[in-house]
Amino acid sequence: MSFEHLRTLSLNPFLTAKIVQNFLEGYGTPADIKLVFYVLPIIMSKDSREVLATAKTTSRIETLFGTKKEYADTQLKISSRVNLSGFLERFEHLKDLTKLTLIVLSSENKISINDNIALLKSSNFNKYSGNIRSMLKASFYLGVVFRKTNSESLDMYLGVSSVWRGT
Repeated sequence: MSFEHLRTLSLNPFLTAKIVQNFLEGYGTPADIKLVFYVLPIIMSKDSREVLATAKTTSRIETLFGTKKEYADTQLKISSRVNLSGFLERFEHLKDLTKLTLIVLSSENKISINDNIALLKSSNFNKYSGNIRSMLKASFYLGVVFRKTNSESLDMYLGVSSVWRGT
Protein backbone atom coordinates (compact mmCIF):
# COMPACT_ATOMS: atom_id res chain seq x y z
CA MET A 1 0.00 0.00 0.00
CA SER A 2 1.41 3.39 -0.95
CA PHE A 3 2.08 6.24 1.46
CA GLU A 4 -0.73 8.25 -0.12
CA HIS A 5 -3.23 5.42 0.49
CA LEU A 6 -2.13 5.11 4.12
CA ARG A 7 -2.43 8.85 4.59
CA THR A 8 -5.95 8.86 3.11
CA LEU A 9 -7.01 6.06 5.43
CA SER A 10 -5.55 7.63 8.57
CA LEU A 11 -6.86 11.12 7.79
CA ASN A 12 -10.38 9.91 7.14
CA PRO A 13 -13.06 12.06 8.83
CA PHE A 14 -15.05 8.92 9.70
CA LEU A 15 -12.10 7.54 11.68
CA THR A 16 -11.30 10.91 13.25
CA ALA A 17 -14.98 11.18 14.20
CA LYS A 18 -14.47 8.17 16.51
CA ILE A 19 -11.43 9.92 18.01
CA VAL A 20 -13.39 13.11 18.74
CA GLN A 21 -16.36 11.10 19.98
CA ASN A 22 -14.16 9.31 22.54
CA PHE A 23 -12.59 12.62 23.56
CA LEU A 24 -16.04 14.06 24.26
CA GLU A 25 -16.98 10.93 26.18
CA GLY A 26 -13.91 11.35 28.38
CA TYR A 27 -14.61 15.06 28.76
CA GLY A 28 -18.02 14.13 30.14
CA THR A 29 -19.79 17.44 29.63
CA PRO A 30 -20.37 19.81 26.70
CA ALA A 31 -16.96 21.09 25.57
CA ASP A 32 -15.77 24.41 24.25
CA ILE A 33 -15.57 24.07 20.46
CA LYS A 34 -11.93 25.13 20.31
CA LEU A 35 -10.90 22.23 22.57
CA VAL A 36 -12.01 19.79 19.88
CA PHE A 37 -9.49 21.40 17.51
CA TYR A 38 -6.70 20.37 19.92
CA VAL A 39 -7.64 16.69 19.87
CA LEU A 40 -6.34 15.52 16.48
CA PRO A 41 -2.98 17.35 16.67
CA ILE A 42 -2.29 15.62 19.99
CA ILE A 43 -3.75 12.19 19.19
CA MET A 44 -2.13 11.97 15.75
CA SER A 45 1.29 12.24 17.41
CA LYS A 46 2.62 8.83 18.45
CA ASP A 47 4.67 10.39 21.27
CA SER A 48 1.60 12.11 22.75
CA ARG A 49 -0.46 8.92 22.47
CA GLU A 50 2.22 6.99 24.34
CA VAL A 51 2.10 9.53 27.18
CA LEU A 52 -1.70 9.39 27.26
CA ALA A 53 -1.54 5.57 27.40
CA THR A 54 -0.25 5.98 30.96
CA ALA A 55 -3.09 8.33 31.96
CA LYS A 56 -5.46 7.60 34.80
CA THR A 57 -8.69 9.31 35.80
CA THR A 58 -6.64 11.37 38.28
CA SER A 59 -4.09 12.55 35.69
CA ARG A 60 -3.69 16.20 34.76
CA ILE A 61 -1.97 17.71 31.74
CA GLU A 62 0.86 18.98 33.92
CA THR A 63 1.49 15.54 35.43
CA LEU A 64 1.43 13.81 32.06
CA PHE A 65 3.34 16.29 29.92
CA GLY A 66 5.16 18.38 32.53
CA THR A 67 7.25 15.81 34.38
CA LYS A 68 10.82 14.90 33.49
CA LYS A 69 11.52 11.43 32.21
CA GLU A 70 14.91 9.80 32.52
CA TYR A 71 16.19 8.03 29.46
CA ALA A 72 18.20 5.00 30.58
CA ASP A 73 20.69 4.94 27.72
CA THR A 74 21.66 8.61 28.12
CA GLN A 75 21.12 9.34 31.84
CA LEU A 76 19.37 12.56 30.74
CA LYS A 77 16.11 13.83 32.19
CA ILE A 78 13.93 15.42 29.51
CA SER A 79 10.54 17.02 30.05
CA SER A 80 7.59 14.99 28.80
CA ARG A 81 6.37 18.23 27.27
CA VAL A 82 8.71 17.46 24.37
CA ASN A 83 6.04 14.91 23.34
CA LEU A 84 3.85 17.88 22.35
CA SER A 85 6.49 19.32 20.01
CA GLY A 86 5.15 20.09 16.56
CA PHE A 87 1.67 20.72 17.97
CA LEU A 88 1.22 24.09 16.25
CA GLU A 89 2.18 22.69 12.84
CA ARG A 90 -0.17 19.73 13.29
CA PHE A 91 -2.89 22.10 14.53
CA GLU A 92 -2.70 24.13 11.31
CA HIS A 93 -2.46 21.01 9.15
CA LEU A 94 -5.44 19.26 10.80
CA LYS A 95 -7.80 22.23 11.21
CA ASP A 96 -9.79 21.45 8.03
CA LEU A 97 -9.95 17.74 8.89
CA THR A 98 -11.34 18.66 12.31
CA LYS A 99 -14.05 20.72 10.61
CA LEU A 100 -14.94 17.76 8.37
CA THR A 101 -14.97 15.51 11.44
CA LEU A 102 -17.47 17.79 13.16
CA ILE A 103 -19.67 17.76 10.05
CA VAL A 104 -19.62 13.93 10.01
CA LEU A 105 -20.48 13.70 13.73
CA SER A 106 -23.23 16.27 13.43
CA SER A 107 -24.77 14.69 10.32
CA GLU A 108 -24.78 11.29 12.07
CA ASN A 109 -26.51 12.91 15.10
CA LYS A 110 -23.65 11.95 17.41
CA ILE A 111 -23.01 15.53 18.58
CA SER A 112 -24.91 18.77 18.79
CA ILE A 113 -23.16 22.06 18.18
CA ASN A 114 -24.41 25.23 19.86
CA ASP A 115 -22.27 27.40 22.11
CA ASN A 116 -20.47 24.15 23.00
CA ILE A 117 -20.22 20.68 21.54
CA ALA A 118 -22.33 18.09 23.33
CA LEU A 119 -21.98 14.34 22.83
CA LEU A 120 -25.29 12.69 21.93
CA LYS A 121 -24.06 9.13 21.27
CA SER A 122 -21.00 7.59 22.89
CA SER A 123 -18.45 5.26 21.32
CA ASN A 124 -16.71 3.11 23.91
CA PHE A 125 -13.05 2.48 23.04
CA ASN A 126 -13.26 -0.97 24.67
CA LYS A 127 -15.29 -2.22 21.67
CA TYR A 128 -12.17 -1.95 19.50
CA SER A 129 -8.80 -3.68 19.47
CA GLY A 130 -5.21 -3.04 18.48
CA ASN A 131 -3.99 0.37 17.34
CA ILE A 132 -7.52 1.74 16.92
CA ARG A 133 -8.34 0.92 20.54
CA SER A 134 -5.14 2.53 21.84
CA MET A 135 -5.81 5.67 19.78
CA LEU A 136 -9.41 5.91 21.00
CA LYS A 137 -8.35 5.22 24.60
CA ALA A 138 -5.75 8.01 24.38
CA SER A 139 -8.46 10.31 23.05
CA PHE A 140 -10.80 9.38 25.91
CA TYR A 141 -8.12 10.16 28.50
CA LEU A 142 -7.24 13.40 26.75
CA GLY A 143 -10.85 14.39 27.40
CA VAL A 144 -10.51 13.37 31.05
CA VAL A 145 -7.33 15.45 31.37
CA PHE A 146 -8.70 18.49 29.51
CA ARG A 147 -11.78 18.60 31.74
CA LYS A 148 -9.57 19.32 34.74
CA THR A 149 -8.33 22.65 33.41
CA ASN A 150 -9.83 25.69 31.74
CA SER A 151 -9.39 26.51 28.07
CA GLU A 152 -7.29 29.62 28.76
CA SER A 153 -4.75 27.54 30.69
CA LEU A 154 -4.70 24.95 27.89
CA ASP A 155 -4.16 27.71 25.31
CA MET A 156 -1.19 28.95 27.29
CA TYR A 157 0.20 25.45 27.92
CA LEU A 158 -0.07 24.49 24.24
CA GLY A 159 0.99 27.93 22.96
CA VAL A 160 -2.07 28.40 20.74
CA SER A 161 -3.53 31.73 21.83
CA SER A 162 -2.26 33.46 18.67
CA VAL A 163 -3.51 30.68 16.38
CA TRP A 164 -7.17 31.50 17.05
CA ARG A 165 -6.93 34.96 15.52
CA GLY A 166 -6.94 33.56 11.98
CA THR A 167 -9.49 30.75 12.36
